[in-house]
Amino acid sequence: MGIHEHIPLLIERYGNLFVFFGVMLACTGIPIPSQLILIASGVLAQQGYLGLTDALVFGILGAVAGEQIGYWVGHKGGRPVIERWGHYILVTPERLARAEHLFREYGGKTVLFARFIPGLRVFSSLLAGISQMSRKPFLFYNVLGGVLWPAIMVVLIGYFLIGHLLLSYVMAAHIDL
Repeated sequence: MGIHEHIPLLIERYGNLFVFFGVMLACTGIPIPSQLILIASGVLAQQGYLGLTDALVFGILGAVAGEQIGYWVGHKGGRPVIERWGHYILVTPERLARAEHLFREYGGKTVLFARFIPGLRVFSSLLAGISQMSRKPFLFYNVLGGVLWPAIMVVLIGYFLIGHLLLSYVMAAHIDL
């Protein structure tokens, strides 16, 4: 059983604390499947294991806090770490230079867009900090993305789309035609 199969069980057991810390850690730069955590919390909210508002709020708080931590780490000392160890996570000097160019050229749009790209989402806040992106625009786009991304994952995909499809499937299985 992989980590993906354990996420709904962990959310059922630890509730919104797991949603908050799982999403927060993922947004700091630790590769945890935060998208799956948010979607699973929406499904579990639809099934009555979590409150929908609570799942959404804890997802938002985890996303915003995690990105702020990642930005701070990148801003305060991430470059030497990435230059020394980045090749282990496929961040070459060339890729770092391209990322810095993206943050200089597009700034906050990169932060917002990165929320919706799984591989980029993990490292975007670190890279924004490393590239010395201004704090105020980062904070604005971090909060904007930190609200939109969990809302889409928890409410639209987890609660309405997958949750209702799952409920429809279960109900259809119990109906004799």
